[in-house]
Amino acid sequence: MPDIQPLLELAVSDRDITLLKNACVKLDTMIKSCREELDQRLQEKDTKMEELQQIEEARKEIQLKFDLQDQLIGKLETQVPNIRNQKEYVASKKQLEEARKGRGQSEEMLLEMDIKMEELNTILENLETVIKDLESSYHDVADPLIENKEENQAKIVQISTNHSDLVDSLPKMIKRFYDKCTVKMHQPICFIVDKSCSGCNMLVQPQLVNELMVNPNSYKTCPHCSRILVYQPPVEEESGAA
Repeated sequence: MPDIQPLLELAVSDRDITLLKNACVKLDTMIKSCREELDQRLQEKDTKMEELQQIEEARKEIQLKFDLQDQLIGKLETQVPNIRNQKEYVASKKQLEEARKGRGQSEEMLLEMDIKMEELNTILENLETVIKDLESSYHDVADPLIENKEENQAKIVQISTNHSDLVDSLPKMIKRFYDKCTVKMHQPICFIVDKSCSGCNMLVQPQLVNELMVNPNSYKTCPHCSRILVYQPPVEEESGAA
């Protein structure tokens, strides 16, 4: 029976990398969950700012129209009293009345826009306060999660650094099998955990488990997923008794 220590080391490496990657996925989900309300408020802020910008652009056009109407009214108010021709007087006076009416409508629209802009600015100010509080709460919760994720990623890099060396140190037959299996499945070499294959989580025959426990320097093939099964004896804790 060949020395399977490299096999055990590789199984540990694959297992730890898988556990760390799964932990990173869970942390990503938790971090994303922490941002949900913050992202909603940021989206609301963007929507309100866009609405405010649209009103500001529309107000510029109405203000220009109001200014032109105001200039026309000033001009007509000066001219009309001095017109002697009856027809021209009536036409100019009607034009003046229409200009005043138009200016009144523009003034009313400007007032409505100013009120709406004031409301939006108040909403944006309140949102800014809420967002600051949410950002602070988010960092309180998420920063430790992000730090934990970064630590896990660093561990993955560290463990993966020795991975190819471990593969190269496998017995040739097992290495060929490992190279072939990695194309089809993750963790081609797995431990027996709770009498089950840690790769497919299926129970294996008690006889197979016993054989591995009796001879931990051996390996078997999982009857369910065809992964290589190995057994790692539990580490005995040192007794503190005198």
